[in-house]
Amino acid sequence: MSSLRLPFLGLAFLFAVDLVFSQQQGQPPAAPPPEDSSASLLARGSKLYFAQDYKEAIDPYLKALELEKQKPTLNPALFRVLVENLGVSYLLTGDRKHSREVFEFGILKDAAYPLFHYNLACTYAESDDLDHALAELALAYRYKQNMNPGEEFPDPRLDDSFHRYLKNRRFLDFLQSMEQQAAGKSASPQAPAAPPSPPAIRGRLLHDIAPVAGAQVTLQVFNDEPCAKLFDARSDSPEDAEKLTKCSRDLFTVQSDEEGEFVFSGVQPGWYAVRFLWNIDPKPSAGPSADFISGFLVVYAAQPDVSGRYDTLSQGPAFYFDAVQDHSIEFKY
Repeated sequence: MSSLRLPFLGLAFLFAVDLVFSQQQGQPPAAPPPEDSSASLLARGSKLYFAQDYKEAIDPYLKALELEKQKPTLNPALFRVLVENLGVSYLLTGDRKHSREVFEFGILKDAAYPLFHYNLACTYAESDDLDHALAELALAYRYKQNMNPGEEFPDPRLDDSFHRYLKNRRFLDFLQSMEQQAAGKSASPQAPAAPPSPPAIRGRLLHDIAPVAGAQVTLQVFNDEPCAKLFDARSDSPEDAEKLTKCSRDLFTVQSDEEGEFVFSGVQPGWYAVRFLWNIDPKPSAGPSADFISGFLVVYAAQPDVSGRYDTLSQGPAFYFDAVQDHSIEFKY
């Protein structure tokens, strides 16, 4: 994270201070919010952040973010400032892990904001993970038009996070390609288009041709490809089971809608799998059973799970999501 980006980050601070009490541009300031509100904590953290005391800024920013997770009160512009400044504070104090988690949460909530992707790319670059860094930079350039008023898009060449790649041909060719694409768009005036929908993992659950509504759909994430392959191997080894516990986890859970459809948006490039829980109908007459259907392992338990709601589990195989285009899943039984 380069000191050359600090003028832009300082602008984000001023933007926060100008808006934090009114919440809307062009309106007179309202009464100051309570000291323990997200807005007050954001203002407190921003004063420390602008003074470049990033370590001390983390605490009020983090408290504000936790409040926003429980009950959002900040407008979208201020939420962006909060997430960006907290993530950058972590990154500038050497905590890449928490920085990455903050930006991943920001993308989950606002996937089309380019600086969340740019800063996430910085965390990968500082970990010398060029593949993930370029994937996030590509999304940052894709959503470049969604910058906040007054913000400028950073130049990766001037950012210390990418310094190690300044002689890397793949990195330089990538930047040249992004700039040529941007130049081509600006040279061809056309009516403004709506911001593109971020790539997502989406799918549909069907019984014959009828949609299955209300199924619990869980997105599982794997740390890397070896972990995903270990998952697909379905080994009975206790050692392999322990490895899987350490390298995989459930990420998000949603319910299928009336059309049997589900969507996971704001998902980062990586290895994933999808698991369904639902009530199978009609019930298999043979009682508990297991079978492979449409590439999924389907297990009918003949009794409700621990939640008391579902009697059937379907586990899909691991797949790679590149976050450049949608990944679609259709499960039909």
